[in-house]
Amino acid sequence: MYLISMIIPVYNAEEYLEKTLNSIINQSIGFNNIELILVDDFSTDNSKKIIEEYAETYNNIIPFYSSKNHGQPGFGRNIGLKKATADYIMFMDNDDEIDKDMCKKLYETITGENADVVCCDTHIVDPLGDIKDTIEYTNGIREKDFIIIEGDDIIFFRNNSLWNKIYKKNIIKDNDIKFEETTYADDLIFTSTYFIKSKKLVYLEAYFGYKWKIRTDSLSHAVKKKHIMGLIKAYRHLSIIFKEENKVNLGNTVLRRHAEFLLIQCTYLDENKKETEETLKEVHDYEIENNIRELTGLMNRLNYFILNEHYTIARLFIRIIDRIRRLDILRKINRKI
Repeated sequence: MYLISMIIPVYNAEEYLEKTLNSIINQSIGFNNIELILVDDFSTDNSKKIIEEYAETYNNIIPFYSSKNHGQPGFGRNIGLKKATADYIMFMDNDDEIDKDMCKKLYETITGENADVVCCDTHIVDPLGDIKDTIEYTNGIREKDFIIIEGDDIIFFRNNSLWNKIYKKNIIKDNDIKFEETTYADDLIFTSTYFIKSKKLVYLEAYFGYKWKIRTDSLSHAVKKKHIMGLIKAYRHLSIIFKEENKVNLGNTVLRRHAEFLLIQCTYLDENKKETEETLKEVHDYEIENNIRELTGLMNRLNYFILNEHYTIARLFIRIIDRIRRLDILRKINRKI
């Protein structure tokens, strides 16, 4: 019986996949204790061949090959959940790596502390350099080398990333928690739903177990209308979940926090004038619908233009923010903050 089922959706990752797999094989918990489920979403490069070679070598690697591409990782993650046999679930992206002790630390903590979810910090690597990213939380209790967060405070844990955590399979199964397969930000919906169903989260503060590799400079980060629409769809989905759980007021607070992230993503919009202004109108409708009025800093000013339907001015303001973001000295200062 495996201790952990590790699920990785794969698509066109030949350049990075071997390093990702080797970081799992070299885990101090013992690779024989890990069930590695690799779901290839109809890659057009050599990813499938790499998976086949590893699966021939290790009998605890479970491959699945899709006959068509689904475009979002939610499909592969759902397949992985169906195939998982261990009591504990972890996820990775196909181009990242993990510290050799990550599986052991997270597994021993979730079992030893009888937690519903355990999270560690992330080491972000991109062309600008390295960042050690810590997480904000509400009403945490410090104990030993970690933070305990319980009840509704878990919902305010400011990290919805999927892959720096370990989960209980029975919570996923008993509550029928799945990934939205056609929605951008499927991990946001999954983790938020899981948090709602959880009673105890343990945060391994300052243990940077997950190495998240961002392949492009932030200046190359381009957002399309479909991504903004996907986020809005995800937020609306979450509103329904909070309503079903009789946590509407709590949900409103959480979604107001996400509104700032939504507007930050808008500042990376890479569309023509017509598409950009159509996107901003969709943001306007969502914010009116959820009574989102006040934000902070530059995003509050952008929000003012959007709420008052000054879409041309908002588009120009986005261009100004982009110009500011490209100033080298500001970028260096921002990385140090």
